[in-house]
Amino acid sequence: MKKLMLWMGGVLSLYASEGAALFEKHCSACHSSYIPMSKVIANAEQNNTLLHLKAPTLNQLSFGVKLNVGDRKADEEAQQMEVEEFIASYIASPQREKSVVPKELTHFYPDMPPMPDLLNEEEIEALSSYIFAYGEAMIEKHSVRNYTFEEAVKIAKVQKKIIMIRGVLPFCKWCIQMDREVMVEPEVREMLESSFVVVKTNVMTEKLPLGMKSLGTPSFYFIKSDGETIIDQLNGYGDKEEFLALLRRIKEEAGE
Repeated sequence: MKKLMLWMGGVLSLYASEGAALFEKHCSACHSSYIPMSKVIANAEQNNTLLHLKAPTLNQLSFGVKLNVGDRKADEEAQQMEVEEFIASYIASPQREKSVVPKELTHFYPDMPPMPDLLNEEEIEALSSYIFAYGEAMIEKHSVRNYTFEEAVKIAKVQKKIIMIRGVLPFCKWCIQMDREVMVEPEVREMLESSFVVVKTNVMTEKLPLGMKSLGTPSFYFIKSDGETIIDQLNGYGDKEEFLALLRRIKEEAGE
């Protein structure tokens, strides 16, 4: 089993490497790689006068195919196959009405030309795998690290930090939006790393500690560094400024 897992990991790594090279060669002249969604949205509100982009960014494409192509509730491999078919079709015959990125973020871009012979089947598979995985990889790269509750308690006690539990569901629209637009912001990450230890909990499959009950999703549960004293519990989506204001309030109430 261990050899099988190592082999599968090697295959995935190979596809990621090949996909990145294909993107750089064939796509990067028009599609930028990672730009935070806050900047992408601000740019769209100014009719592309801030960033002067030529096409949607790679993270936009990744988020778009994961959200709009195939069944997100099916297994990942099945959805990835549907994404592969979609990308092959779109490259061959791009149409605005088939775009997976909201039109309010794309209406100012020129039409993409059809390129039916650009890639062979194996290259399409590698590029699709790379695009599919890219968005989540960028969220992980730019967000604070998540711990188990047990790990968080140990860290909090030593470093005198507040424990923040995020209650989420895999298909919760607002949880996904917070991951993509709020948790990746540098100011948010800086404040969380300096004063908090973060736990991310699927409230459908995992119990909350200390007898707390789920408030829905997204929800937040703050605990003092002793791992026992609950500071506050609340639910709802907040943008970057609202979330930073919440964190500042929690710090004041914790008195740590």
